[in-house]
Amino acid sequence: MQLSDFLWQEVRSAEERIETARHSRVFPGEGVHSDKVAEMVRQLDEMGYRGDYSFEVFNDDYRQIPLPVVAERARRSVKWITGLVSRRSLPARRKPA
Repeated sequence: MQLSDFLWQEVRSAEERIETARHSRVFPGEGVHSDKVAEMVRQLDEMGYRGDYSFEVFNDDYRQIPLPVVAERARRSVKWITGLVSRRSLPARRKPA
């Protein structure tokens, strides 16, 4: 399941929607639709969804921000998602022998 969010409530025209989708998405939990994204994730979990979540984020501003800053934003979004569905977690890392 691919997730993203936007910084504004409404995009009025079809052209604006296309432009927004191609250039202005933000990580889940960063935009104005966080409550709706959270509700969707919770409902999917209640319905039995056990697949992975990935981020579908296209943002021209992120190209100008240092990669570690963007990676930290992504990490915060992962923590936000896993906080919504608390029983999910990444497998524990095994230490090399």
